[in-house]
Amino acid sequence: MTIEIRPATAADAAAIADLHQRSWRSAYRGLLPDSYLDGPAGDELAARWRTVFTKDEPRRVILVAAAPGGIAGFVAAWPKGPDKALIDNLHVAPGQRGGGIGRRLMGRAAAELRRQGFRAAVLEVIEGNHDARGFYRRLGSVEGALFVEPIGGHPTPVFPVVWDDLAVLEAACAP
Repeated sequence: MTIEIRPATAADAAAIADLHQRSWRSAYRGLLPDSYLDGPAGDELAARWRTVFTKDEPRRVILVAAAPGGIAGFVAAWPKGPDKALIDNLHVAPGQRGGGIGRRLMGRAAAELRRQGFRAAVLEVIEGNHDARGFYRRLGSVEGALFVEPIGGHPTPVFPVVWDDLAVLEAACAP
């Protein structure tokens, strides 16, 4: 299957929201309440992605993995400081995980963030999301101290995942 990594546009917002919701339901089942995942989470994500592209944020990076039939994954990052980015989202369609799409998205995001002058990046991962935690470790990250973050109003234990040097992330994603 041919996958093209490209910048996301406002025309991708609905597809990103749909993938985001499907990914959450798959990856976070048992980690977040089912009532949240099957209820308000979808509306919250749809509303969020409807507004993201209306904001002028020149240093944001939103990339999609475009495949025949739709979007197979996406990554989104925003400034967290003058030289540090927050990788807010990395999601791959549930049936396509493990095929390298996430690695390609992270590599392209790291390259673009570095091009924009960012030197470091951080993201948050739910404590029980062992697959994601292992994936980020394989990409050279270091986990910080566990803390509780409210996700959808539910206290959720999360780890900060840090790359002090985006070049490490970019190199770990190289083919």
